[in-house]
Amino acid sequence: MARTSRNAIPPPKSRGAVSRRGPSSREGPISDWTSVKRDKGPEERKTGTGESLVNRIWKVGGPFLYDLLGALIVLLIIIGALFTYTGNWPPLVVVQSGSMQHSDDVSSVGVIDTGDLVFVKMFGDDQIPISYVEGQKSDHRTYSSYGDVIIFRPNGDENKTAIIHRAVLWIEFNSTTYDNITRAGGSFDIPSLGLRDVTGQITLPDYEWPQKPGKMDLSIDIGAILRNFRRYGTTPHSGFVTKGDDNMGVDQTSEFFNPEPPWIEPVMNEWIIGKSVGELPWFGIIKLKFENNGHTNDIHPNSERNLWIALIIIVATPFAIDFLIHLVIRMVRRDRGEEATEERSDQDSSRRKEYIDLAEKKPTPRKAKMPPPRSK
Repeated sequence: MARTSRNAIPPPKSRGAVSRRGPSSREGPISDWTSVKRDKGPEERKTGTGESLVNRIWKVGGPFLYDLLGALIVLLIIIGALFTYTGNWPPLVVVQSGSMQHSDDVSSVGVIDTGDLVFVKMFGDDQIPISYVEGQKSDHRTYSSYGDVIIFRPNGDENKTAIIHRAVLWIEFNSTTYDNITRAGGSFDIPSLGLRDVTGQITLPDYEWPQKPGKMDLSIDIGAILRNFRRYGTTPHSGFVTKGDDNMGVDQTSEFFNPEPPWIEPVMNEWIIGKSVGELPWFGIIKLKFENNGHTNDIHPNSERNLWIALIIIVATPFAIDFLIHLVIRMVRRDRGEEATEERSDQDSSRRKEYIDLAEKKPTPRKAKMPPPRSK
């Protein structure tokens, strides 16, 4: 005989009855319109619905997070591509002064203006900058004039702000007559012009001044460069003579009182960071505004206006694209819905026609079968 314990499963209740156990509840059948109240989980108690708080937040902010993640991925791809192309980090520098501008009151695309972001490409092991004089021979032009626009550390000082100017010509120091004790003597050779032992002034005829109409002669005082070496107690060396397109004289014969150094020596190859290979106009103004170090005085009014227009376009473009995509999707769905409706309408018409034909079709009367004659 089988035995049962006190924990045995009780027999099932009658069909249709629902049991609710509790200190104040009674057993009995519940009518169809009565709802059973269930206990809410912790997440439901927080939100007041059957949906978790995380899901509700994701529904609201999920699309935005997807867009933000996509924008970050695209930005990283662009930065990586720029670094691969230029070989420099950072691949962009902000132009802080107006020495390369081609106008005193209007900025232009394709010109290095204050507040532009310039792409800096590193020179390869077998590459050297092309000067104005050499570019004039080979018709190598950048930014509306001959030669490369280079970015370099003034006097090789890593703590100083880099300068972006055009390389005019290369001068080679000739120490044949130089006295190391008195720092007197010495001269410069200019291979691109076929000149040797130059100690005086040279002139580049018909030098192109992009910011001025026509051409003007450019004078370079080589003797002044030698005197500056003696004046500041540095040993003469070879290097590039450089010039800003908006400046009247070359850097090596001009005095720069702010920022230091007071004069710029001929630019050696190892001081060169790279050359400018393009610019992203206006966007460097944001950095200059935040720094507020006085460089904003050289910003042209149309540059700030163009920056605001560009920012509005950049912000509005994703929303416009998203709106157009959803509009196209709705139009496609509507067209498909109309086609499906027309197809269903044709099918219904065909069925109705079949029903009408069947209803109007009269059945053929059957002839009664005659019983066989009986034999007498």
